[in-house]
Amino acid sequence: MRQICIMKFGGNTLANKQKLLMAADLIKARYDDNFIPVVVASANGNLTDVLLDHAFSITSSPDKRELDMLITTGERVSVALLSIALRAIGVPSVSLTGSQIGLITTCTHTGADILSLKGDRLVKEIQAGNVPVVAGFQGIGENKEITTLKRGGSDVSAVFLAAQLGADHVEMIKDVDGVYSADPNKDTKAQKYEVLDFDEMYKLALNGASVLHPDAVRLAKEKGVEIRIVHYQTGRTGTVIK
Repeated sequence: MRQICIMKFGGNTLANKQKLLMAADLIKARYDDNFIPVVVASANGNLTDVLLDHAFSITSSPDKRELDMLITTGERVSVALLSIALRAIGVPSVSLTGSQIGLITTCTHTGADILSLKGDRLVKEIQAGNVPVVAGFQGIGENKEITTLKRGGSDVSAVFLAAQLGADHVEMIKDVDGVYSADPNKDTKAQKYEVLDFDEMYKLALNGASVLHPDAVRLAKEKGVEIRIVHYQTGRTGTVIK
């Protein structure tokens, strides 16, 4: 039986057509290796910031419910384009929003917390042979309103889905090849970590390492889900957090 493989793509790895097609090829490689990829995607590039700029150009205090309605469109663009790209190369796929998969959250707009996964839409799509391409960072509140998680919340979405679907690890597809002791772009002596434990990674994330959201690391520890930092160009794992 095929094993479920959670693949989370950060916004920088989907920033243009070339990267989007590269992402589709990497998903196809896992699919051809007899995995069932379940993909979680962030909004392309800086689209979330562009959408926020639009809102704040109208008023200095936009309504938070309407902000959620606006910025959740960013992930919808990503998942739809990624699913189109996958179908074009022969991978059956379906794009899904957080509300469509039944990701239930608290009712706090622009900063909700995940509560549960309700319904069986994801499982049904997997059983039908489709690769689900899920919009990260978003869900639906208990009051049936569209919600977003805290910034960087797609990492949390991916770890949560891994735990719910029984996957033992999450591949965080990034434009960096691992976690370093310092920013390798600024410090030539920065060392790459091959393996980190959850507590070490949590401290790094809290201290500004932008590779992972600290809430995702905490949830991964709680649920026992290994995190692998994978480079978007090579598909190879650079750092394992466990």
